[in-house]
Amino acid sequence: MIDFAALALGPGIATFGRPVTVTPLASKPVRPPFDTTGVWTTRNVNVEMGPGQQSLNTVTITLGIRLADWVVAPAQGMAVRVPAAGSYPDEGTLWIDDVDKDGQGGATLTLKRKSKGA
Repeated sequence: MIDFAALALGPGIATFGRPVTVTPLASKPVRPPFDTTGVWTTRNVNVEMGPGQQSLNTVTITLGIRLADWVVAPAQGMAVRVPAAGSYPDEGTLWIDDVDKDGQGGATLTLKRKSKGA
């Protein structure tokens, strides 16, 4: 069997990835934050609000990862600090909203910014 994660995914993330720091959920066994690498992507998305209404434009933020590089499995609610995502101390911290495993040893994480009032 071909180890796709080792042959293709690992070198791709090593080449195009950027460093991130992950803080596991407090409900998991106590684990300190850990450093890893992921491929950061942003994409503009138009959301149609309904017939005859204007559309809403938003940005989808994703992080492509290799699961073997993670100390604990990614889960919704974990904090992911991406230093290049913002210039202020808390601006680069995002939260995992969705984990989409690809079946080949990788996953795409959909990330969200915490709302100002939360």
